[in-house]
Amino acid sequence: MAGIDMNVGRKIDTWVGRVLLAVLFLVSRLRARFGGPPQPARLATTPPSDTTEALAPRRVLAIKLYGLGNIAMIMPALAALRRKHPDIQLEFLSLEENRSLLERSGLVDRVVSVKGAGYAGLIVDLVRVFFSIRRANYDLVLDFEQFIKLSTIITYLTGARHRFGFNTDGQGRGGLYTTRVVYRDGDHMSQVFMRLLRPLGIEHSSEPLELRIDEAEVAAVDRFLAAVGIGAGRRPLVAVHVGSGPNFYKLALKRWPPENFGKLCDRLIEQRDAVIVFTGKGEEEAELVAQAMSVMKHEAINGCDQLSIGELLALLDRSDLTVTNDTSVMHLATLVGSPVAAFFGPTDPMQYGPRNPHDIVLYRDFYCSPCLTNYNLKISYCTNPVCIRSIGIDETFERIDRQLASLGAASGEAAP
Repeated sequence: MAGIDMNVGRKIDTWVGRVLLAVLFLVSRLRARFGGPPQPARLATTPPSDTTEALAPRRVLAIKLYGLGNIAMIMPALAALRRKHPDIQLEFLSLEENRSLLERSGLVDRVVSVKGAGYAGLIVDLVRVFFSIRRANYDLVLDFEQFIKLSTIITYLTGARHRFGFNTDGQGRGGLYTTRVVYRDGDHMSQVFMRLLRPLGIEHSSEPLELRIDEAEVAAVDRFLAAVGIGAGRRPLVAVHVGSGPNFYKLALKRWPPENFGKLCDRLIEQRDAVIVFTGKGEEEAELVAQAMSVMKHEAINGCDQLSIGELLALLDRSDLTVTNDTSVMHLATLVGSPVAAFFGPTDPMQYGPRNPHDIVLYRDFYCSPCLTNYNLKISYCTNPVCIRSIGIDETFERIDRQLASLGAASGEAAP
């Protein structure tokens, strides 16, 4: 969010949030004692006595404020909820930048967005949002945040009788939920998010998701590629994302070096006749793309800041492969079915990695990895991310080359 230091924001959320959670819990217990809505004891983790599986919610609010990639991994849970309760009014509270993906999923009836720029703007916007969701009379709130305390406070202030959320160890955020779901790091995040629905008797979702990509967005990508001489031929089209979202650390822990991306792209052009399109957004990622292209001997297409979210989805859908760090573009490519080659280091690919059979995970399983987890608020003090920097260009090219050959053979073309 513009004008907000996320590291400072996390500290405020941690320490101010703890105080507010304690105060609100005391208020909730006093209200329950004097005839208000029931509130479980602070340390209660067993299911409530009145089973929630029989709950038939009419109006539901889901919350996940930050993380476009996390939104993508929540979608199977939303789809499963929709299948069991097709008539619910399902609304989603998130940052404005996530609106487009949520709306084109077709899974939510309304997106309630937070747009604030800077701390003052954020506070004003949160007040506006509070009055909006307070009037909505939700009977169920699903808080998909893993450690942020602000979402717990918002969940309680909705006034909903049923409030589900993750009781993440060490975060002290479970007290205000009526149904507390144990967060565990061992599963893929899409399955962790699905756990939030288990109290409703919803266990899993296996049906594919569909994202709306408008014809105008497909046409815009066609024009973008045609402008640089790329038609609809069968040269491999490779989307490359060298960024990893905003960097909150001294070093960009989740980024394979941009120079390595550039050298890898040269190999793909020379030996695969590939068309390379770099993607990205913002000044920081534009600089990363420039660094990658500066070491290249061959031409590539700079698509940084050239594509809307819908056009990016159309490009990923058309691409034969997406090469990316562990970031939202990886999850978007997975949603549209584009094969992915993804670099991992500080985060666990078993939890956050792509899951399609044609995907490639590039990872060094060092004893110090993963160092970014939801138990430690994804804070690391690493100053030498060898886990991701030690992944070699040669080994990466060899795995991608084999995969491109395999995908070419599968589509009826002769593998070289």
